[in-house]
Amino acid sequence: MSRRTLWGCGLLAFALFALVRLPASLLLRAVPAPFQVSGISGTLWEGRATQFGLDGQELVRDLAWQWQPAALLRGQFGWSLNSGNPGTPVTARLLAGFGGLRIEDLNARLPAAPLLALAKPLAPFQLGGTLLINAGRIDRHTLTGTTVLWQDASSLVTPQANPFGNYSIALQRNGDTLDWQLAPQGGRLDISGKGSLGPAGPQGALRLQAADGQATLFAPLLERLPGDGKARTLQLGAVSH
Repeated sequence: MSRRTLWGCGLLAFALFALVRLPASLLLRAVPAPFQVSGISGTLWEGRATQFGLDGQELVRDLAWQWQPAALLRGQFGWSLNSGNPGTPVTARLLAGFGGLRIEDLNARLPAAPLLALAKPLAPFQLGGTLLINAGRIDRHTLTGTTVLWQDASSLVTPQANPFGNYSIALQRNGDTLDWQLAPQGGRLDISGKGSLGPAGPQGALRLQAADGQATLFAPLLERLPGDGKARTLQLGAVSH
């Protein structure tokens, strides 16, 4: 074997070793604001983060990832994602290829507060609870097999009424926007509405009405909103047509 061939094999081995040992801390540069990742250890191929957050609030704790080499057979890089933390369990697959990034087989239980606070009209009410999310596939252009349940909804404005209900959230991709529709699934506060979510933020409106005999409990919240009688409306933005 010639010296040039030996040098080539040596450089290739070194490159492969360096690639395999790429530190997971490189992920910090790829995480877009307003998301944050902390406590990263391991490599890009197998590692974990103690916390994955949004605007300073925790979304997922103890998130681990592991490379799935079988995805290379389809011309992709793939990782399994898992959080064994009982407070924020998550399982999913992350795939990267020429078509961009996508998430498949997502099952997650996440705190609702950080995500709902992204909608500025909702922020003053400090809404909380739990979001149960299941999705078959999520990418830039596709959203399939998705169900979302807002469970044990609460508000710091009405501590005496918490939790006040459960709600289903239907999502459907519509070009560059995401259409949403919220419907009550039982509770003391009826919340329903529809709208869209796009680059300009959430748009649409929510209708809120306390159940019979519950109006006094929700007065600190409902009296902040326009409307007559028991029903009040929270405008999230003008709905585009």
